[in-house]
Amino acid sequence: MIRRQFLALAAATGLIAPVAFPSEPKKKGGGENYTQFKTINVFTEASRRRHGTLSVDMGLYCEDAKLVEQIKLYQPRLQDAYVARLQAYAGTLNSTAMVNTDFIAMQLQSATDAILGRKGAKVLLGTILLN
Repeated sequence: MIRRQFLALAAATGLIAPVAFPSEPKKKGGGENYTQFKTINVFTEASRRRHGTLSVDMGLYCEDAKLVEQIKLYQPRLQDAYVARLQAYAGTLNSTAMVNTDFIAMQLQSATDAILGRKGAKVLLGTILLN
């Protein structure tokens, strides 16, 4: 009985937090025209065995709203093309190699243009780690 009275009194005085209503969606990093991809991890080889990993964080930026929607639809195909290109490149690396970021950007941009069928989406690279 005392518990009910306490809850009623707390509700009347505003001690209990009001019900939270869903707010408008938060703006994602990079803006509405930016599509972030999952981190791409591929392995490097040495003497026919797995040696290390090459990890690339990246996304696509596009001004055209129709192309942004197309990027979201084609995201699995784009991810697969990126993995294939990066795996081919990572196969040439060894433990002392320096990563050529310009070559990686060129390969990812080429794959993007080929999958989407037109230019307009720009590849933006984040972290590139060779471990």
